Amino acid sequence: QAAAGVAAGLTAAQAAIAVATFGKVAAAAAAGQSGAALAAVAGQTIAFGYIKPEVQANKANSAFVAASGKKDALSAFFTKFLLNCDQWDGYNSERKALMSHLKSNNVGNVVAITGDIHSFFAGTVNDDFDATGGGTPVMVDLVSAGISSDSFFSYLRDAASTLGDIGTLVSYPVAVPVTGLGTVNLNFNLLDYTMGKAAPTVASLAEQTRVQLRGALAAKGVPESQLEATTAAVLTGLQANSDFNTSLFTLAQQLSALGNNAWLKHLNTDAQGYTLVTLTPGKMTAQFRQVNKLVGATAPATIVARTTTATVTAGTPAVTIS
Repeated sequence: QAAAGVAAGLTAAQAAIAVATFGKVAAAAAAGQSGAALAAVAGQTIAFGYIKPEVQANKANSAFVAASGKKDALSAFFTKFLLNCDQWDGYNSERKALMSHLKSNNVGNVVAITGDIHSFFAGTVNDDFDATGGGTPVMVDLVSAGISSDSFFSYLRDAASTLGDIGTLVSYPVAVPVTGLGTVNLNFNLLDYTMGKAAPTVASLAEQTRVQLRGALAAKGVPESQLEATTAAVLTGLQANSDFNTSLFTLAQQLSALGNNAWLKHLNTDAQGYTLVTLTPGKMTAQFRQVNKLVGATAPATIVARTTTATVTAGTPAVTIS
């Protein structure tokens, strides 16, 4: 098939993506999808199999960037810049000096526990992030969300909403019809995947929005006694939505595949909560506890929505997540 495409005048790359697109669409059709869902499958395959590599290779000079008519608006986003200088990234030389001191003096078992960025994070601090591969881990960084502050995601979502298409690097809006309630509008957090979160499954992507959905249903008047069951039912239905399981899901996977910030082992930028730390001679565990949103002005019956545990074993500058 690819050879036939080349014979018909396509380049090898164009022929390969045409064959891949046909295969993906045929498989989706065999699985029962049709119409707009098949068009979405084709569009995603072409966008990420053909357009994405060309944009990554040529950046602002990409033919597709030029064809979008937005080259001037997008050019700045092909330049690496610091999102927040009031953290490690703003003190690169000082960080290198501190990590060098810890390494040269064999100071181990160093863990920083901080906050004030309205998110949960767990990862390592390396000796030289400018080195190939980001350097060697020296210490562990654990960051806790705030119990009541707006999330880091919500700040960037609001800012990115003014940027047009590029805003989907941060947030993806999905309107979810709910019987008896009308439409619930959700903003899926794609910032985490852009920053390096592991690629999701359809089920884990839906689960990610449980807290936001539960809060939205409560705001629509669903009583506390029905919130858990209603949330679960809506999440199940959401996974069958083609916009969700094709467009949004594939975008999340592709953003994760960019491989940004490999030293981050856990991140949740859209959360309120607290962290419970247990320290023994052999290890430190930090339980990141994300809480549910208020039901009106009342605390939810189920306060902790999910717990993610970060474990640091003595003698090793690394963190594992469970």
